[in-house]
Amino acid sequence: MLIHFRNLFFLILAAFWANFSFAQVTTDPAVPNASNSVKIIYDASLGTTGLKDCNCDVYIHIGAVTEGPASTTWSIVPFQWGTADPKAKMTKVAGEANKYTFELKPNEFFTNPNGLTIYRLGLVFRNADGTKEGKTSSNSDFFINLAQGFQITFSQPQTNSLSLEVGGSYEFKAASSEAADLSFELDGVKVAEKANSTSIDYVFTATAAGNYNFTAKATKGTLSDTETVNLTVFAPSETAALPAGARLGINYLSGEEVILALLAPGKNIVHVIGDFNDWKVSPEYQMKRTPDKEIFWLKIGGLEPKKEYIFQYLVDGEIRIGDPFADKTSDPFNDQEIITQNRYPGLKPFPTGKTQFQATYLQTSQDPYPWKNLNYSKPKPEELVVYELLVRDFDDRRTFKAVTERLDYLKSLGINAIELMPVGEFEGNLSWGYNPSFFFAPDKYYGTKNDLKQLIDEAHGRGMVVIMDMVLNHAFGQNPMVRLYNDGDYGAPTLDNPWFNRVAKHPFNVGYDFNHESKYTQALVDSVNHYWLKEYKVDGFRFDLSKGFTQVNSGDNVNFWSQYDPSRVKIWKHYYDKIKSHHPDAYVILEHLAVNDEEKELANYGMMLWGNMNGASRNLAKGQNDNIDWAYYKRRDWGKNGLIAYQESHDEERVMWETLNFGVTSPLNLKSLENAVNRNQIMTAFYFAIPGPKMIWQFGEFGYDQELNNDRLGIKPTKWQYLDNPDRLRLFKLYQEMIKLKSKYPAFTNPTNAVLNLSAAFKSIYLDHADLDVFLFGNFGLTTVGNIQVQFPKTGKWYNYFTGEEFTVNSAQVSFGLRPNEFYLFTDKPLPKPESGILQEDFVTSIPETGPQGVFKIYPNPSSSAISVQLPQEMAVANYRVVDMTGRVVFDGRYSQDDQILNLDLSGIQAGIYIFEAYDTKRWIQKRFIKN
Repeated sequence: MLIHFRNLFFLILAAFWANFSFAQVTTDPAVPNASNSVKIIYDASLGTTGLKDCNCDVYIHIGAVTEGPASTTWSIVPFQWGTADPKAKMTKVAGEANKYTFELKPNEFFTNPNGLTIYRLGLVFRNADGTKEGKTSSNSDFFINLAQGFQITFSQPQTNSLSLEVGGSYEFKAASSEAADLSFELDGVKVAEKANSTSIDYVFTATAAGNYNFTAKATKGTLSDTETVNLTVFAPSETAALPAGARLGINYLSGEEVILALLAPGKNIVHVIGDFNDWKVSPEYQMKRTPDKEIFWLKIGGLEPKKEYIFQYLVDGEIRIGDPFADKTSDPFNDQEIITQNRYPGLKPFPTGKTQFQATYLQTSQDPYPWKNLNYSKPKPEELVVYELLVRDFDDRRTFKAVTERLDYLKSLGINAIELMPVGEFEGNLSWGYNPSFFFAPDKYYGTKNDLKQLIDEAHGRGMVVIMDMVLNHAFGQNPMVRLYNDGDYGAPTLDNPWFNRVAKHPFNVGYDFNHESKYTQALVDSVNHYWLKEYKVDGFRFDLSKGFTQVNSGDNVNFWSQYDPSRVKIWKHYYDKIKSHHPDAYVILEHLAVNDEEKELANYGMMLWGNMNGASRNLAKGQNDNIDWAYYKRRDWGKNGLIAYQESHDEERVMWETLNFGVTSPLNLKSLENAVNRNQIMTAFYFAIPGPKMIWQFGEFGYDQELNNDRLGIKPTKWQYLDNPDRLRLFKLYQEMIKLKSKYPAFTNPTNAVLNLSAAFKSIYLDHADLDVFLFGNFGLTTVGNIQVQFPKTGKWYNYFTGEEFTVNSAQVSFGLRPNEFYLFTDKPLPKPESGILQEDFVTSIPETGPQGVFKIYPNPSSSAISVQLPQEMAVANYRVVDMTGRVVFDGRYSQDDQILNLDLSGIQAGIYIFEAYDTKRWIQKRFIKN
């Protein structure tokens, strides 16, 4: 999951930094010993700045690490968090606004009855109650290594390797735990020395390319210690133009040759390392640099056709990254699980011991995927019925192939568009996918790239387009473009990063925020979009967090962020135009959720936008009344029908969960499954009747009811067995019917006129079209409405869609009685009748039979031939009807008290359960009876 793997990388980052001193935390002496006194100096203006200028007392939260010299576990912690313990209070340095000190002798300070070795100190700084804190710039704990005896340590550099270009200089610094005779040696030749001192420094100037050992040495009597840094001096990069036709990434020239090209402005030297050179840094694999000093490139020959090679770029001798444009990654943390579970046949293990960090693959002479379904019809934007699915949770196998095998199910539902939640390479193996690392590679946990192509191909063969959820608001720390310019291994981007902001410009950002006004970012986004549309033949994109594509700094102010932003509009028009220039029929969908003026402009330009109706839908789901007309694009004054309204998506709680957990229980118990399904059915009917494209979040069609926020990013059970439940199957079948109507009849997508009355509990939708008029009305109230005057759009013949019954309207107003959640869908032309069983067979189950005081009898009950009905005396004149379990009216008429008893002949109807209903201007009564 996203959160779990984020923690993993912060742990790795903490371990990385743990070996070094920090500008924000220093010690006196520079190399402290557990047996001697050490002064800790903390600068609150550096690292995380929660305590900067706090004008408060600062306390140290400190722990002894005893498990080993690389451990990050605090074994002994003397102070409780959030308390003003005077023993933990630091001393403020006079004249310094943000510097504080704390002195201790570790072996005496900590209660350590077992005499454990204290290898290091863990530190966090806070105010008295812990509401403000200071950590490293990557939000990790500080660590101070303690010398175990006589020791010398490099304080500069802070790694065990260093790279320089010929002519470059570097100042080496080292410190010892005790005063001693100190010296520096270059390949065994002494270059500097200092007697009886605890520190030494030396400026080294590189004069010749080569590999060297630079050693710091301390001697005191019979005691001595050394530490060595591997120093590599590179010749300057050769300047040469990028060969014609070559682009960034991997350029396959033949079965034996490739050109690799890396964009790295401001960097000096790049080497290619990999399987083809046994991961050795060598002059023949040093990349050339273009005259503008932006791109490094190298032609590599002698490759074996079809053989996979894992490789990396070594930048300035320190940074190891994979190719940002590669379509397959090699991961030191996650690939072994994929191999063990056989999720990706033939996957090579990460080259442990040869290199670190994510690497990438190249392979010449790859066999192209044999596309079968290149000619298929794409729905118009307003005709889309999108099914959003997460490969991880759609099938328990969690693979592209598993989704392919369920395409017939989606086809049977009537879906014409699949939206895949992000499938690009993301951090970790189990994730929603919104933590991207490599933008051109499918995630291997789901299968091979050809598995994904087959899924897309097979979907096209079934008449379904495929929309890819694209995450280009941000990237996470493994991303090579982050790592080229950032703090440490996985820290925040530095200010010189060509693609990313150091600090996000907007709320709700995760990962590291792209600067979409940068020409580098815009070129990358254009390349990513074009690649997936061309190489994988996806039909369009849903862009995640599109409102974040701005450099207007809104900080944490959500309202300010959502206001009209002309710079953001300009950015999106650029991306849209670029996509359409190569792929004119591609769908461009934004998760924007901004002020309507901005969404209107983008919609009228041609983009589609998500329309979140989850709040109103959940209110309706639990029995409240709400208005859902904001799901209609004309209600928003848009000129184009590009509003993809949805009741639920991956980000919101399910409407059925809302019904079953928070539905009202009186006067109707919505927590009862049959009533909950009835409630979701009437919502579904009205949702699909609102003209425009629609989206279903996976399993909504059978009332998925698992809570989202109990473990937001966690794996959710599939619940395919819900389709075996008759009530849930009714909901599924209603989805089928409403999708069928939408796909066949343009009244549901582009009516000449649409009249939506959705504010009151009695709601109606009228769709006017030359081919077919549609009139939907229903009771969202929780009690039976005995005599409501329904205003039909016109007189004449109408047809009850779900029963096939012909209904003649002679006057503008028709009196109807409606039970809670009951709805009617009429058309002005007869349509093929759906199968029975879609609407609840015994709709009044759990609804109390109510009516006026007095005698109301049906007898005999059960009966095989006829029944007699006696109505209460208060109902002198009433309308009546008898309906079967499909909702079809089998008898209707008018009753007068003069008749005393109403006699009905049952010989013409089949055996079963029926409902007798009677209503006048004041009341509505009903009873069930059985025909034997």
